[in-house]
Amino acid sequence: MRKKLDEIFEKVESISKDISVEAIEDAISDIKDKFSSNVFYLVVLGQFKRGKSTFTNYILGIDMLPTGVVPLTSVITKVQYSIEVWAKVLYEDGRIDNIDVKELDLYCTEKNNPKNIKKVKEIHIGYPFEFVSNDVVIIDTPGIGSVYKHNTDVAYGYINKADAVIFLLSVDPPISELEKEFLSQISENVNKIFFVLNKIDYVSEIELDEIIKFNENIIKEITKHDNIIIYPISAKLALEGKISKDNEAIEKSRAKKLEVDLQNFLMTEKEKVLLESYAKNIDRIISMCQTFIESSIKLKQIPLEHLESNIKAFENFIRKVEKNKNEIYLLFQGDMKNILQNFDEKAEEYKQYLSLRVSERTKEHYNSILKLSRIDQKRELEEYVEKTIVEEFEIIKMEIERDIEKQYNVALSNYFSRINEVIDEIKSVANELFGIDLEYFKCRDGITSESKFTYKIGYDVDALEIDPVIFTYFLPKKIAGKIILNGIVSRIHVDIDRNLGRIRYDLLRRIEESFSEFEKDMNSKLQSMFETVKKLLAKTKTDYELDKDSFQKEKDLYLNMLKNIYELKSKLNDIIAEIRQSS
Repeated sequence: MRKKLDEIFEKVESISKDISVEAIEDAISDIKDKFSSNVFYLVVLGQFKRGKSTFTNYILGIDMLPTGVVPLTSVITKVQYSIEVWAKVLYEDGRIDNIDVKELDLYCTEKNNPKNIKKVKEIHIGYPFEFVSNDVVIIDTPGIGSVYKHNTDVAYGYINKADAVIFLLSVDPPISELEKEFLSQISENVNKIFFVLNKIDYVSEIELDEIIKFNENIIKEITKHDNIIIYPISAKLALEGKISKDNEAIEKSRAKKLEVDLQNFLMTEKEKVLLESYAKNIDRIISMCQTFIESSIKLKQIPLEHLESNIKAFENFIRKVEKNKNEIYLLFQGDMKNILQNFDEKAEEYKQYLSLRVSERTKEHYNSILKLSRIDQKRELEEYVEKTIVEEFEIIKMEIERDIEKQYNVALSNYFSRINEVIDEIKSVANELFGIDLEYFKCRDGITSESKFTYKIGYDVDALEIDPVIFTYFLPKKIAGKIILNGIVSRIHVDIDRNLGRIRYDLLRRIEESFSEFEKDMNSKLQSMFETVKKLLAKTKTDYELDKDSFQKEKDLYLNMLKNIYELKSKLNDIIAEIRQSS
């Protein structure tokens, strides 16, 4: 079966060279890189902070990959079997550095490689792990949904390359909307998915049963499969148990069943899954070639005078699209103003609540520092107010950000819905005028820009300004203390108001940057759509300029290529059916 697939792939590659489309050539190159070595990619995917790196460490049986309480992994890390322990950093410009495994965090974490400024393409690690066979590569990916959008992009980009996926969920919280969308993409492209529910040591057995049932029902709905198995584990306990050879910890982690099932799968089904993955990738290339060739043939059947008038009609239509797009953007800007207006309306409520909370806590704290000197009381109260404002603000800030992001996503969804109507029209016109079928693109991003918010509390003292506490020395200590307390409490609302303003500014900047990034991506895809049409039209016009015999020869070449594509597709479907029927 592998030989048959290789033969089909060679013929598809030959056809792709004749039509010379960059996107198809890139996809061909990816398949050659992946399947020439017959390596099986076991990819760990999931939302950020689900414990993917800890899970991968557990599989390896060593605490090697960096883990922590903030989003960490920023690049792809591939671990393959090797008798010797080694690590390599592969850069986007083709350079390769050999590094010590203890230096991994310098290249694969957001802290030491923010937004991948070091331009690391991948990190490759060799390690003598016993969990799986030596032709399996375990791939640890960045988590989706963190504040770092590039991490989400990298994770999505690895879906098509996976032969099998370990989809990591956790009990805190159960499956999110973002994970549902991610899983939907995965289930469309990957046949074998292991669903792992991590961090079970955080909840009781009763709570765990509820979470498993909840996730199970959602996964069944998304994947359209009823035979779903969820493996509840604690990767942290499993890793600790492996490292310390503590059987009790391993038993408590409940990871043994997953380990056994995963090993059995890799021993008995891996080759079948690898062949299916290879076949599916070839099918994707065949479909790309088929779409391009069919569109070219349809265009060659349009008389030249009709083609030229259709090109003019399409150019006029594109100008209309640009106008519609600008009008939709103005509506979106109106939505953005409403979001900020809603924030401003709630800001007074937030201000009163925070001022009251911080003032009450400050007054309570004052009672515990009555014995301190006046200067120490003032210093202690100022430090306490600063700490308390941050604590209270953090709670409110999370609520504000969730509320703003929810409103933004609704506005973005409405905007995208209107844009999709425009795209529908583009598709319809392109099909009507030229017989060309165009693909959709999806919107999956909310606020992607990173927060740069910092607190600013207290006021700057002028060099010539006299500290008011000095004047309190002429008063009894009790009265002096009240004056110091009232002076500090009276400034609390100023700090609250100032930081609410800073939050507003930060959110406005993030919304504007996020939408700018989204719009840039959308415009790029629309432009790519237009360029596809233009390229086909230009090629067809060039063909028309040939003499009659040459034009017919070119047309016959495309018809023959299409005939070959249909034959290859039929053969491939037979092989896929044969693979699926094999035991």
